[in-house]
Amino acid sequence: MDMSMNLMLVIVVFAVFLFVLWFFSRKALSGDADHVEGLRQAASRGDVYSQFKLGQMYFEGDGVQQDDAEAVQWFLKAAQQEHAEAQYILATMYEKGTGVDRNEKEAFRWFTRAAYQGHVRALVILESGKWGAYIQKKPIKGETVPEQPQEEPIHQDHSVKTDLEQEYIAKGEQGDVDAQYNLGIMYYHGEGAPKNHEDALHWFHLAAEQNDADAQYNLGFMYGRGEGTKKDQVQSIQWFQKAAAQGHDGAREILEKMVKKS
Repeated sequence: MDMSMNLMLVIVVFAVFLFVLWFFSRKALSGDADHVEGLRQAASRGDVYSQFKLGQMYFEGDGVQQDDAEAVQWFLKAAQQEHAEAQYILATMYEKGTGVDRNEKEAFRWFTRAAYQGHVRALVILESGKWGAYIQKKPIKGETVPEQPQEEPIHQDHSVKTDLEQEYIAKGEQGDVDAQYNLGIMYYHGEGAPKNHEDALHWFHLAAEQNDADAQYNLGFMYGRGEGTKKDQVQSIQWFQKAAAQGHDGAREILEKMVKKS
């Protein structure tokens, strides 16, 4: 009898344990469903965080059934609202054909959009040989850096003389940022010194590294056009971003045009 009672007690305890496990599992699933539905409603109203979060959840199968195609749709909505990480992930999905037809043009476009916003991994990827070859085929157009407005680097007083060139070189070598910038202008235009884009690039670099916004802006053009160096759209974007971050209106306008045309 004692053994029978003990066995019954074990069976009852085990049954209670299974019921509790079942109850909390259902509750958890219900909570997940409510959470996903809440995110979906917010995302449908245009909340970019919710759109990106849903993309992550479907991409990873976290709280929902894994669905790459559904992930693409939500990442796309967030990417269109300039969510840099969504743009980056979407680019990788287009590149690999994950949840969407493989499309390198679209991959490159979204890598570029993310890079505009300073996304480090997107910038690194764009520097790879694969995309470098693609840029050469499509230079400075909508898929890379949009065609640059026909503006020249900012002008200062171009009535410089050769003796000033020597004076500026001496000051520039000592770290005088104004002298470095002026030398860049002189060599770029060939006024007061022989025209030499490589020398212009050198002096603009020195001034830009001392946070001269105008020099950074000019470097953006020179790298975008391949003046004094090979074309480098990534560096072009980076220098425009640095200038824009310091409030340079021209750089901001260029970046806005890049995003609109991409």
